[in-house]
Amino acid sequence: MCGVVWLRLLKPLSSYPSPVWGLKQVSLLLQKQRNRGQDGAGLLTYKAHAAPGSPYFFRKRLVEPAPPWKFLVEEIWKAWEEHQQKGADPYAFPFVGEAYLAHLRYGTFGGYTLDETHPVIRQNSWPSRSLAIAGNFNLTNAQELFDRLVELGQHPLYRSDTYTILERMGHFLDAYVEALYQEAKAKNLPKSEATAYITEHFPLVEWIARSARRWDGGYVIAGFLGNGWGFVMRDPLGIRPAYYLVTPEVIAVASEAAALHNVFGVLPSQVQELPPGHVLAVNPQGRWEVTPYTEPAPKPTRCAFERIYFSRGNSPHIYQERKALGALLAHEIARLLDYNFEKVIFTYIPNTSQSAFWGLLKELENILVLRQYKKLQSFTPTEEELKAILSQRIRAEYLVWKDTQSRTFISAPELRNELSRHVYDVIYGVVRPGEDTLVCLDDSIVRGTTLRQTLLRTLAQLQPAHLIIASSAPQIRYPDFYGIDMASLGDLIAFQAAVALLKEYHMEEVLTRTYELCRSAEGTPDFTTTNYVKAIYAPFTEAQIAAKIAELVRPPELECPLTLVFQPVENLSKALPNHRGDWYFTGHYPTPGGYAQVNRAFMQFYEGRVAQRAYELR
Repeated sequence: MCGVVWLRLLKPLSSYPSPVWGLKQVSLLLQKQRNRGQDGAGLLTYKAHAAPGSPYFFRKRLVEPAPPWKFLVEEIWKAWEEHQQKGADPYAFPFVGEAYLAHLRYGTFGGYTLDETHPVIRQNSWPSRSLAIAGNFNLTNAQELFDRLVELGQHPLYRSDTYTILERMGHFLDAYVEALYQEAKAKNLPKSEATAYITEHFPLVEWIARSARRWDGGYVIAGFLGNGWGFVMRDPLGIRPAYYLVTPEVIAVASEAAALHNVFGVLPSQVQELPPGHVLAVNPQGRWEVTPYTEPAPKPTRCAFERIYFSRGNSPHIYQERKALGALLAHEIARLLDYNFEKVIFTYIPNTSQSAFWGLLKELENILVLRQYKKLQSFTPTEEELKAILSQRIRAEYLVWKDTQSRTFISAPELRNELSRHVYDVIYGVVRPGEDTLVCLDDSIVRGTTLRQTLLRTLAQLQPAHLIIASSAPQIRYPDFYGIDMASLGDLIAFQAAVALLKEYHMEEVLTRTYELCRSAEGTPDFTTTNYVKAIYAPFTEAQIAAKIAELVRPPELECPLTLVFQPVENLSKALPNHRGDWYFTGHYPTPGGYAQVNRAFMQFYEGRVAQRAYELR
């Protein structure tokens, strides 16, 4: 889940308050989306009026120090101050231009080096053949596309889906440019006019459609051609998010709507969603259109996990959705407590759970008030009894302090365990040892690493009488192959629990049978339409798996009972009606590549190849 920023100025630079007005907006958009990338950051400027002999693309990328986006922005602005002090021409500054492309990266694929950091460039002395792109994506069939490039006679320089996409788009770009050049030649146009002819007649939407024809996955790809054409495209299922804003001054695109309306000071209603299967195309003169480049899916599968956890919660829609998720957990938690809130303290972790926590508290208060009302209807209380009934409250405390901004479930694997040990601190003196039940709301439980190694050990020091961990997300049972770093099946704590239960009940033959079905189906249509891994969970109820997860993550320091509560999957459609991408929880993948990869991930698990991601290029 990376962050994309794309910006095109619509007026001459002299019309803006400062030559670096666009740079300032891009810098702010990066800051507002900093949650979307801590492994790398990059910024590219396009200069529409670059003279021959000077570049039209300028780019700077960083992978360290952390966070790279912060130091990237600081370095560029420091260089601008030095440029001003010299009294140099503002347009000579590398990052003053008519358009910008920026990116924040989490390393879900490939490595963590500068080579994997966006934007990436395919440079050519012919501007029409030059291409710069940045994206938020994963392709499930990257190996197939890579092999296709080799068949075409290319020698790709990197084994990553980023460069596979770049070279595939570049291949068709060359084809369209060559065809237009031959048209210009047939019209007897001088060679000096051929470039203008190619730019004027370039079929950008057709080129996008041709490039993406074989792609399987979730993607938002943004970029510029060297001749001034710009574009942002979104996958036909809408898996990855993209929003745009058009004003008289600028066209801007970002991965999060809230970033746009906060930076530009507009109402949320002015920010539009880029529809699935559409491309925002902008010609060199700034004329733009949003048009389909392929047939959009009849039922988009926008990523639910984006709304539950990943996006920042200051979007009005996301805020309400997360509150709804919390409210939908209230009745199950109240039932577990036997509707007795007298010695119960509610808290939450991490900060992304805060919105859901407010929704949970509000609904618990409604439950309590209703019970008080019914109790008062059943008899006539004395004054003391009335005071006792009306004095009951839902007690909420801010007990858990997150001591780092790193997201441990998407950190580099070699850092994840170390980070998890030092994430949380607690406030002592609030929970009465051995007397109070502590209910702690989390937004999701993925690998269980933070629970096992840090959170439960920290909460154990408070010595609650009973500890309940509630997740506003359902059990995450299946890997993701569309952008979130959850691609290793064996790492998922729900899968570990199901396997442990199979072994406990002497049902190991389910594992063997599932592996044999995957092996026999590989290479057939069934491999891309059937999720054989569902059989691993089929013998058990959600409650059994939740109890086993609690057993697996329980540290020796925790002496009280531990209960885990997960959001029922059916509640997602109630809280997130427009985001039905629930494959993490249900195993219903939106593309053939998703089914192929989950089956391949299980085969790798069964064969002991747990370190390899199912979709990696071989």
